[in-house]
Amino acid sequence: MSNVQVSDSILSNKMIVTVKAEKDPITEGEFPVIIGTVKDQGYKSVSNANVLIAFGAVIVTTTTDAQGNYRYQSATPFTQGVYEVDVTASKTGYVKGLASTTFTVKPNMVASTVPKTLSGLPIQVGNYTVFLGKVAQWNLETTCFVNFSDKHMRFLKTCDLFSWAPDDFKTDQPMMSMVSVLQYHDTYKLFSKQVYVTAAGMTNDTSLKKFVSNTWTS
Repeated sequence: MSNVQVSDSILSNKMIVTVKAEKDPITEGEFPVIIGTVKDQGYKSVSNANVLIAFGAVIVTTTTDAQGNYRYQSATPFTQGVYEVDVTASKTGYVKGLASTTFTVKPNMVASTVPKTLSGLPIQVGNYTVFLGKVAQWNLETTCFVNFSDKHMRFLKTCDLFSWAPDDFKTDQPMMSMVSVLQYHDTYKLFSKQVYVTAAGMTNDTSLKKFVSNTWTS
């Protein structure tokens, strides 16, 4: 009779995720590129992993190549500021891996010699208004209470902002204390803080209106 005991523990395949900006800092008006790797506990490359990348007003998904590398170039240029990048990697049979970093966008001194100061005041753009809001209470899966201007409002299904599914809430998720609130006529929508930061840094009215309207419809 064998004396070998069967362990009750369950081995989990963890993913180790790295992320960085391909170039840091970049200059205002340039297109940031986010790169990184996904490996297992033995530091072997994990191919075809799903990678969710969130930075600025951008939330995209991509996959790793055969070497476990991923790369994404923004489709729009960024204005000056410091941007946080949050990455979530997932694949069947693996525990989700998280990573974050920041990158800096320097002002274009030729285009603008006097950088704008972030005032926090509402930004009026045609029929749109962009507010900077403070989160009073946040259950990421269901509800967010936000204070902005003279309003206190409740937003439902806030996980949609990050394209997260219910299973994602089995592990801790990053919390944000500030968000952007967009108003169009009598309708309000919630976005990441960087939407307000980007809008506040724009000096061209046409570009600002296009940015805000595209953000609203995204």
